[in-house]
Amino acid sequence: MMLRYFTLLTALCWTGLTAASVVINSTRVIYSQGAKVVNVQLVNKSTAAHLIQSWIDNGNPEISPEKIEVPFSVSPAVVQIASHEGQILKIMQREANALPEDRESVFWLNVLDVPPVPEVSEDKANYLQVALRSRIKLFYRPGALKLKAEDIDEHLSVRVKNGSRCINNDSPYYVTLMEMAPWQGGDLKKPLKLNLLKDTLFVSPFSCYPLPVEVSKHSQYRIARMNDFGSKHFAVVSQVL
Repeated sequence: MMLRYFTLLTALCWTGLTAASVVINSTRVIYSQGAKVVNVQLVNKSTAAHLIQSWIDNGNPEISPEKIEVPFSVSPAVVQIASHEGQILKIMQREANALPEDRESVFWLNVLDVPPVPEVSEDKANYLQVALRSRIKLFYRPGALKLKAEDIDEHLSVRVKNGSRCINNDSPYYVTLMEMAPWQGGDLKKPLKLNLLKDTLFVSPFSCYPLPVEVSKHSQYRIARMNDFGSKHFAVVSQVL
C-alpha cells in the first residue's frame, strides 16, 4: 500500500526518535537537459530493514504524493532497503522540455523513511512509530544556458531597491547563500565570526532578494554559497549604487 508523506504510525507511548536511518548521499540533485536518467544513492545505516517511499514535489510539502503533477518520476517509488545496504533511485524526466529554457527550475526530492515495528514484549506493547522525511532540492538545468555555473559570482551584487538592500542575482541559476560579511581583504576561506545572515537565503534567477537591515553601507562583502556538490564556495561581491 502506498504511504503518504505525512504518515505517522502510532500506538500509545513508545518513543525512540532519532535522525533518519536511511540517508541520501547528496545534498542536491542537478538534472541536466538531455539526460535520460539521474541516479541518487540511498544508504540504510540501521541494523534493520527500512521501508522507503520516494517522490518529487514542486515546492509545496503539504500536498500528498498522489496529487502532485511534476515533469519527473522517481523509481522505485517504494522499496525496502536491508540493513547496511544501499539503493539507487532513478530520476527520469517526462515533460521537462516544457520548462523555461533561459533559467533553472527547482523541484524537491522526498524520501520517507519508515522504520520497522519494534520488537517489544506484550506487556510493553505500546509504542510510537514515526516515519521521517528527508527533502532535498532537484534543479533542472537547461542546455541552452550560456553562462557556466562556475561563473555565477560575476553576476551577483548588492543593490539598493525601494530604499532597501538586496542581493541581486543576475544569473540563470538558483543561489543558496549561507554567509555574508563585510570584506576588507585577506584569506577568502578564513572562518569569520560575523555573519550578517540569520537564515540561509534561496535566491531565484534574475531576482533581487531582500537583505537584513544589518547589511549596511559596505563596498564589498564576502559570501559563502553552496555549489553543485553541496560544498561551501566563497566569493566577494560588490555593492552597486
